[in-house]
Amino acid sequence: MPQADSPRPYARAQKPGRPATLDRDRIVAAVLLQDFESVTMQGVARTLGVAPSALYRWVRNRDELLDLASVEMGRRIVPDRPPTEDTCREWLVDLARGIRREFTAVPGFAARILTGMHREAGHGPVERAVVEAFRLAGHPPDRARQYWYVFGTAVIGWLAAEQSEFPADPPMDFEVLIEVLLRGTATDG
Repeated sequence: MPQADSPRPYARAQKPGRPATLDRDRIVAAVLLQDFESVTMQGVARTLGVAPSALYRWVRNRDELLDLASVEMGRRIVPDRPPTEDTCREWLVDLARGIRREFTAVPGFAARILTGMHREAGHGPVERAVVEAFRLAGHPPDRARQYWYVFGTAVIGWLAAEQSEFPADPPMDFEVLIEVLLRGTATDG
């Protein structure tokens, strides 16, 4: 007869329907694993191993899931330090490399962040930071915004070509793109 105080041979299983502990980081990570065109609350809940009702305690709907992902991706690509007059060009290089790193890690995200209702959540802060970097480099605000359009479109277009395995001879060199972009946005002073 076993003793009453002997340890249990296995851990107690969670009751069905009882949600695992969720947090924002786990939810965002699960969203970033999804196909952005078909993200659903149910799919994210399944990835997290929880009931959809547990996810609804954190976000109201699919749009909020995509906003969370957009904000996180924006946070990941913007360099930690703000640009200054002395560092704005280096800051733009770091930003371009961050865009490449993060958008390559999450295929399909580039198109999602540039269009649709989730644009402001993640893209807005990135755009404002880049426009400020160009402004600090000596460009007037309206020109700085246009430079952002060219810079962002060129970097994302380059990534699309890379991801489609565009046949280039010699192979495409991302550092050359950055060099050309920075030369094209240099001030006369």
